[in-house]
Amino acid sequence: MRLKRLLFLCTALLSFTTSFADDFVQNSIKYTTSSDKTVTLVDGKSTSGDVVIPSSVRYGKNDYAVTVIEHNAFQGNNSITSVIIPSSVNSIGYSAFNACKNLRSVTDASSNANMQGYEYTDCTNLQSVTLSGSLQTIGYRSFANTGLTSLVLPANVKEIGGQAFQDCQHLTQVQFDSRLEVIKDHAFKQTGLITLELPSGVNEIGEWSFEGCQNLKKVVLPLRATALGTGSFFHCTSLESVVIPGNITTFNDNTFNGCSRLSAVYYLGDNQPSVNQYTFAGVDNKFNFYVKPSALANIRGVAYISDKVKDSFPYQQRSKYATFSSEFAVDFASVNGLKAYIAKGVGENNSVNLLPITAAGAGTGLVIEATPNTVYQLRLADNDTHYDDNALHVATSEITNNATIQHKADLTYLSNPVDLTTDKVRYEPNSTVTFTTKYAFPDGAKVRYLYGNKVVATADISGKTSWTWKVPADNFTGYLAEVYTTVGTTDNVYATIGIDVSTEWGRFPRYGFVSHYDASKTLDKVKGEVAMLNRYHMTGIQFYDWQWQHHILFPQGATQWKDIGLRNVYKSSIENYINQLHGVGSKCMFYDLIYGVTGNMNGNTPETPDNLDKDGVSSDWGWIDLHEKKGGGYDLHQYQYPLGSWPSIYVMNPGNQNWVNYLAGSINKVYQNFGFDGYHIDQLGHQRDAYYVNLKSKNVNGKKVYTDGDRRNTNDFEGYFANFINRMKADNHNKYLVMNAASSFGGPNIVGTKNVEFGYNEMWGGDDYYWNYRKIIQDNRRNNGKNTFNTVFAAYLHCRNGRPGELRLSSALMGEATIFALGGSRIELSGDHMLFTEYFPDDTRPMSSKLQKSIIHYYDFLTAYENYLRDNNAETTVSMTMDGKQVAAWDLSNPDPSLNEHPEKQTIGPKPYMVNTYSTKKGDVTTIQLLNYSNVSRDNFNIRDLSETMPLPNVLNNKKIVLDDAQPVARIWVASPDRLGGAPQELDFTQSSGKVTFTLPSLEYWTMVVVEHGQKSVDNSSRIKNYVLSGESFSLAQQNSLVAGDVYLSFPASLVSATTNVMPLKMVTEGIKSLTNVCGNSSDDYYTLSGIKLQKPSKGVYIHDGKTIVVK
Repeated sequence: MRLKRLLFLCTALLSFTTSFADDFVQNSIKYTTSSDKTVTLVDGKSTSGDVVIPSSVRYGKNDYAVTVIEHNAFQGNNSITSVIIPSSVNSIGYSAFNACKNLRSVTDASSNANMQGYEYTDCTNLQSVTLSGSLQTIGYRSFANTGLTSLVLPANVKEIGGQAFQDCQHLTQVQFDSRLEVIKDHAFKQTGLITLELPSGVNEIGEWSFEGCQNLKKVVLPLRATALGTGSFFHCTSLESVVIPGNITTFNDNTFNGCSRLSAVYYLGDNQPSVNQYTFAGVDNKFNFYVKPSALANIRGVAYISDKVKDSFPYQQRSKYATFSSEFAVDFASVNGLKAYIAKGVGENNSVNLLPITAAGAGTGLVIEATPNTVYQLRLADNDTHYDDNALHVATSEITNNATIQHKADLTYLSNPVDLTTDKVRYEPNSTVTFTTKYAFPDGAKVRYLYGNKVVATADISGKTSWTWKVPADNFTGYLAEVYTTVGTTDNVYATIGIDVSTEWGRFPRYGFVSHYDASKTLDKVKGEVAMLNRYHMTGIQFYDWQWQHHILFPQGATQWKDIGLRNVYKSSIENYINQLHGVGSKCMFYDLIYGVTGNMNGNTPETPDNLDKDGVSSDWGWIDLHEKKGGGYDLHQYQYPLGSWPSIYVMNPGNQNWVNYLAGSINKVYQNFGFDGYHIDQLGHQRDAYYVNLKSKNVNGKKVYTDGDRRNTNDFEGYFANFINRMKADNHNKYLVMNAASSFGGPNIVGTKNVEFGYNEMWGGDDYYWNYRKIIQDNRRNNGKNTFNTVFAAYLHCRNGRPGELRLSSALMGEATIFALGGSRIELSGDHMLFTEYFPDDTRPMSSKLQKSIIHYYDFLTAYENYLRDNNAETTVSMTMDGKQVAAWDLSNPDPSLNEHPEKQTIGPKPYMVNTYSTKKGDVTTIQLLNYSNVSRDNFNIRDLSETMPLPNVLNNKKIVLDDAQPVARIWVASPDRLGGAPQELDFTQSSGKVTFTLPSLEYWTMVVVEHGQKSVDNSSRIKNYVLSGESFSLAQQNSLVAGDVYLSFPASLVSATTNVMPLKMVTEGIKSLTNVCGNSSDDYYTLSGIKLQKPSKGVYIHDGKTIVVK
């Protein structure tokens, strides 16, 4: 309904604004107005207990957004215990919560990007902090001397300020994100950190940054790091070893001074670094500085520690066979009496094939064969060599089961999802899908076709850019095609795409639009847009504002015309769209208003008589009502919708049969002249309370003037809508119908006809609440009589908020996640832009490339899992905890009727600042939608996000879930449009005493958990078995036998016997059977048995000139 927009363009309000700020107090919080729309929170020192800062407050007759928390606002308030900060806040002043001694918990959902400093300093009992996803910089002493025990840094944090966490003595664990770049001076001074593995993006580590971290034992610095500040690890008395990248060429004074247990520094550089007198003062007497042999000559004379520089480091073998891994690359080629192996597969009698290698990169799992209780000298390797097919792995966390699920690695970021396409938006049962890719998938690429997590079929597509698949015979079924390669026990997922097998386009509607038909829409351009709509799997397309006038939709015989907004329309462009859309299986629905007559223009000015008789249409058929006159009193005349400089719309009475007959004739002409598949019927919602019939009129100065009539209530229109739909279906029974229920007006009558393909609800201010979307979906199903009846929402992102620029990613995806998870869909996409107003042609706010890629994954997800999302699924409620905290369940209660005039005060639906579940059940399957509202306030529980304050979510990884479920559980799997392109991942779980425990891999915006009930069975196609070295064989790992850092053997369960608990070692002498086929290089080259090219081979066994040779 584009018309509302233009009314606002015709109205301007002038208000007097005072030149000074007003102070006021609400709920013990003092505010100061900072503009006519915003306030600053200046004082919260009188608050106590759990404080929820509101996103808006009402003062006088105005509502103000709370955008700023002033410096020192809550400082020294020892009465508050928790604080929740809403997304409306974009600035938090320094020392805002400084020295709040009893503050224990903070949830920061603000849009604040930079902490100014001292915000939570000396909050000594502060243990739990959820930081804003918008945060980029943590300020000076922001969390110094707090009681934090662990912390997850949001993905956008790039800098940690000076002394940010100084004196947090209980802080033992920090989850860093790879985007972190800078750690400033004293940032983690005297914290409780135990290990430190900084992300790869860190390039600067400030002075004294980890000084006095007395529990810190091991440090691995990122390869990109270029600066290591003075005193960085001063007096880290438990520190035993450090790996330092070659980009760091200067070791400043006191860097490792006082590290009394530091015995080994592994330096990966090639040239001599600068070392100061006190860099390594006070280290262990056994301290050595290990370098690569190739760098020894350059580094040997380094100042102060020249006698400590060595090109080999000691390694002691405890038994004949032992597992091994290192944080740096290791060379074994020159070590006498020691052999290193990778595991290359399963041999005869379920033995482990061990292939000798001469070098291994950082993090490679190995088996070492050597004489027990012997010390060997190993060397740092020049090259970081890795073996993709090595079955030995290094545990990154505790592994509790001997049989686990095959891991999936997300490589979908390597390509654009638009590069993998299908030839149709949906398919008939037993028909053939043609896939095309622009992305060159790696050798060994395969595709599996999944229904849920069940593999229906697989195929080898290595080297192919196109292939086909004949879909099964099941109707109304969604599938996912997943392109992957298998490397050892990991499936690398490269691309995914959804497939809908349905004979009815409206069963699982995905509804798009087109809105431009000018001369620029050449056939090639139309093909490109349709290709994009096909990639979104749009089963139907609304042709918006294509028509000449509302009552006569096109001029007979014309090839071009002006539309209602005076834009050029070419019939050829419309026909091109129709032909191309039909080619991909999409239905084409023309748009028109149920009761509109387009007014006349006088040059460039619209004519606006009170009543309009035109083209055989009489105003007597119109919506006649009382209208206030400028000089007082009322006139009875036709309801008119002014559109500024465009012709007005004169609104008709949809119950007047003369009008219905007239419009029906125009509709029939459309079908006779265009290839449209149906009619998208629009309305304006509940605009006025009354209309008049049985009208009396007279002629005054040549104009019709109504003098009297019988008053009726416009609630009658709801029944008239249903009658009109039935008439349209009777006139053209083979055509499809969709009708807008604007703000739900007439909704029950519309869907109750059973003659519309799906529900279509346009959501405005009083409708746009999360709880209401779920209610409308359920109401439409109940009123239609089918639980398979689905709904499309028109909810315009950022509608008319006046802001420029790209659409907000978090707003778009959180809205998408919510509507899709509830079982709905959304009209929002054309082939070249995304909707953000009700005037569909407006394309001035683009999507970012990240949003467009994400949207494709979301529509693939909606398509692939349609049976789990919106196919006769009955609502239910589950109880679960996440890391011991209760997860909120969607409140399915009916809205409180006493709050009908204030829907924003309803508290049903989801709970703010929590992860929420919305759950359904179908047969033996319970589907749980996890929605990450953990930093979302109730004020942000709307889809359109007019204020553009929806925060980026805090990504939750590897969370322990405990689900109450008394039924036997056979299988649990998860899928998310935010991860793996929506590919499913099966999970390990345990069940005991009605509790099901599993680890949730990830939750960004939305993750779907599917619990299949029944007898638990083992599917070897997706499971792997874990073994640990014991003597001269590998034995099946026992529960809790592996911790982080341990090396273990892992094989797909399908490769080993189900009863195999012990796998003996078997040494194989060749890994390359043909030099030509495997290496494809000059016969003069030397290769290790695992295929690594060498410059100068030392002692050992190698491949040369296609033969195995021994170099002595």
